[in-house]
Amino acid sequence: METTIGLARIAEFGARTLATSAEEIAAVTSLVQRTTGVDITVVSEITDDRRYVFRGIEKRVAAPVEAGTAIPYEASLCSTIHAGKSPNTVPDTRLVPDFWERWLALKAGLGVDWDILAFCTRDIHLPDGSRYGTLCLHHLEPRGFSPDEQALLEILARMLGQEIWRERSAAELSTTVAALAAAERRRVELAEELRHELRAPLQVIDGYAEGMLDGVLGRDDEVVQLVRRETSRAIRLLDDITELVRLEANAAGDKEPGTVSADASVTEMRDRFAPLAASVGIELATDVRAATVAMPRKRLEQLVVNLIRNALRAMQEGGGTRATLFVRPEAGSVAIGIEDDGPGLPEKQLARVFERFYRGGSESEAVNGSGLGLTIARRIVESSGGEIHAELVAPRGLRVVALLPLRYAAAGGDQPPAQPEQGLAAIDPDHGGGLADHHAAEGDTLENGPVGG
Repeated sequence: METTIGLARIAEFGARTLATSAEEIAAVTSLVQRTTGVDITVVSEITDDRRYVFRGIEKRVAAPVEAGTAIPYEASLCSTIHAGKSPNTVPDTRLVPDFWERWLALKAGLGVDWDILAFCTRDIHLPDGSRYGTLCLHHLEPRGFSPDEQALLEILARMLGQEIWRERSAAELSTTVAALAAAERRRVELAEELRHELRAPLQVIDGYAEGMLDGVLGRDDEVVQLVRRETSRAIRLLDDITELVRLEANAAGDKEPGTVSADASVTEMRDRFAPLAASVGIELATDVRAATVAMPRKRLEQLVVNLIRNALRAMQEGGGTRATLFVRPEAGSVAIGIEDDGPGLPEKQLARVFERFYRGGSESEAVNGSGLGLTIARRIVESSGGEIHAELVAPRGLRVVALLPLRYAAAGGDQPPAQPEQGLAAIDPDHGGGLADHHAAEGDTLENGPVGG
């Protein structure tokens, strides 16, 4: 008996249940309108960013709101009920001062010439207990709401909570299945690429070993060094592919929290790598301004390490004497990267430098490196909500720039920016491997390839 369900079958289940709740919301508002005879029926969502969005509305008066209209939650009538300043059923709103004052403020913001004089609402709760929003009845004349009308409102609010939860669950299922299918494709592609990339160093090692066993090659230091170099390349390739898999596996998971002083971290990495750069005739400089970015320290260090190694390898092979690490706060982000005066790349290759196993440069350069350095850098940046690109530098050289979310800059007093207050003016009717693997310690080398390494 078959006991497992494939991804395709799960996707089919998700597609069958994935139907928008908009139809159910419209049906409920229409039903309430016909059953109770009130002037306005509204289903609203209270969003995480404190907006009160009209998801469904039926009305008998000229109200300047439609489905999709949003107002600040604090401007809504329901906010007084949630604050405990008004009951959820009000036969005459003029008798509840807090509610009446809130309505007069909202009335001025909406620009209407009538008043809501009776009101009845029930919260829409999801099965996990969280509040989605409200189901509200409004009337332009004082009126009581019978026990049957209130019971109907309660039942319909519960039904909507279940329907919205079902829709969200189906959407989550579909998204998860798509992500799993994509991950499976990447796993197969990665295994094939890894097999291809490991073949070269292992064939070299095997060839030298066979030559020594057959007596064709002498067992001298030069041959041993060649074998060790190819072994080191294979090990580095395995380390890099392992780190890339870790990063990609965590891409859809919870982001690791943390903030780091970008200028201090970049300066520290320059100091660690400067002797290594000097040993091959390259000056490693910095041009940094104070800024804090929203990413873990170890990830920023790993990003900078990969950028440094990539630049130094390219310059060692193709010429160049200076590379500069920079930290430049910009509007809402901070640019972190490296600029060198090395050989650069043909412009048509710029878009490919972040691809897995892509190596720019000559055939002699291409034998070095894992081809994963900039791929890992891209994954680190994207997992932190940023983006990365490469650009040519005149008259020669390459600049790799990562734009990361700016936590705050020193000029702001090391304080997060204040959030603007929302008022009635906000009404919007149209709104619908750690560093341990990358220290530049004694004996560290640049043998792992040029751009794209």
